[in-house]
Amino acid sequence: MPTTSLAVRGSQCLIVCAALVAALFLSTGPAQARATVDTFSFTETDTYTAPLEGCLPQDLVGTVTLTVTVTGQEVDRAQGGGAVHGVNTYDYRLDLPGGMYVQSGLSQEHFTFDVNPPLTVFNGVTQDIRTIYAADGTPVGSLSIHEVAHITWADRNGNSTPDPGEISVTFDHFRLRCG
Repeated sequence: MPTTSLAVRGSQCLIVCAALVAALFLSTGPAQARATVDTFSFTETDTYTAPLEGCLPQDLVGTVTLTVTVTGQEVDRAQGGGAVHGVNTYDYRLDLPGGMYVQSGLSQEHFTFDVNPPLTVFNGVTQDIRTIYAADGTPVGSLSIHEVAHITWADRNGNSTPDPGEISVTFDHFRLRCG
């Protein structure tokens, strides 16, 4: 999922995870006598151009290589609905002109979905720590991102996406620090 801003990452996860939840729950058919539990894991790598959010001049654009590994567990409840929880692990590298580069260290997003139709609740917590390096490999700065996102909605039209008028609670606390 290419993006030039990590502030968008949480909403992208929400959309992707909502589609995953819909696909998992809709594919199970009628309610079963017992809950079923499945695990999932996949990795995707994208390359795109972008600046480093907030810490370097925005006109300093480089090539980002972002690998996202998603692992988690999905539970289908016998009475309907279910839950998904997991972790998105990000390996981020930004190569800038002149040899400077930025490399992620700890970079994870923990997420949960709980679907009890028509009510859906999503929570996501992200911590992203990066180091900025000079061309010779010497650390010259850092970037840290912390985000907590939540949304509760009643999916009245059954499309597994929070639409206007369906959302009852939402917040996104995003903090970026440069050092």
